[in-house]
Amino acid sequence: MPIAASKWLPVVVLILGCQAPGALAQPAPGAAERLHANAVTSFRQARFSEAYGRLIALADAGHAPSAELALWMFLHGPTVFDKDWDSTPDQLAAWARLAGQPVPTMVGRSYPQALVPVAQRSRSRAP
Repeated sequence: MPIAASKWLPVVVLILGCQAPGALAQPAPGAAERLHANAVTSFRQARFSEAYGRLIALADAGHAPSAELALWMFLHGPTVFDKDWDSTPDQLAAWARLAGQPVPTMVGRSYPQALVPVAQRSRSRAP
C-alpha cells in the first residue's frame, strides 16, 4: 500500500462506517438522501473532488450530514487529500452551524516558491 494511502485510509473507513447506520435507519430516502448517498459513493471510490463538489452543493442547500462531511474534507484537505478545497468563510460558518460544530478559522497557507530559471535578458539599444 502506498504511503499516501496509508495516511487517509483509516480515516476514510471511520467516516464511512459512521454514515452506514444513519443510511440504514431511513426507510425511504428523499432526494437529498439519494444525492448524499451518491456523494458518499464517490468518496468511497476515491473520487474526492467529485464527492466534495456534491457535498458542498447539498451542504449549501442545508443538508446537515453533507455539511459535516464537507466541513471535515475542507479542514483535512491538505493533510489527507493533498488538496486545498475551495470554500468561503460564509460557507464554512453555515456548514459548522448545520453540523453543530465550532466555526473554523480560515488560515492562510504559504507554499514554497519553485525555483524557475529566469532567462537572461539583454536590452538591445535601438539605433
